[in-house]
Amino acid sequence: MSRRHPNLDPRLFILRGFLADAIAFLSQFMAAFGFTFVELQFLQLVLGCSPLKSALAFLPVATVVLAVLRLTGPAHPPPRPQGRAVRRSAVPGRRPALADGSDLT
Repeated sequence: MSRRHPNLDPRLFILRGFLADAIAFLSQFMAAFGFTFVELQFLQLVLGCSPLKSALAFLPVATVVLAVLRLTGPAHPPPRPQGRAVRRSAVPGRRPALADGSDLT
């Protein structure tokens, strides 16, 4: 590894479940992007719609996707803090705070 603290540890791809999830996510993203790209090209080049008209024609798809995302919610709920968990400050030089919002003073 060339970095001391990489954003994503490449050794995680040794785990079969992580690799399968990464491949599934990548293929889903590529399929969604490919569908959007081809559909907008079809509307403009084959049907002769303007870019604005084709974007407006594609708006119901985006509306349905957003509605489904709102209904399903997150895949995993965020973990609840146990006891007095200390969260780190993202800004260097700031004092850490407790998860309940109180200071450590």
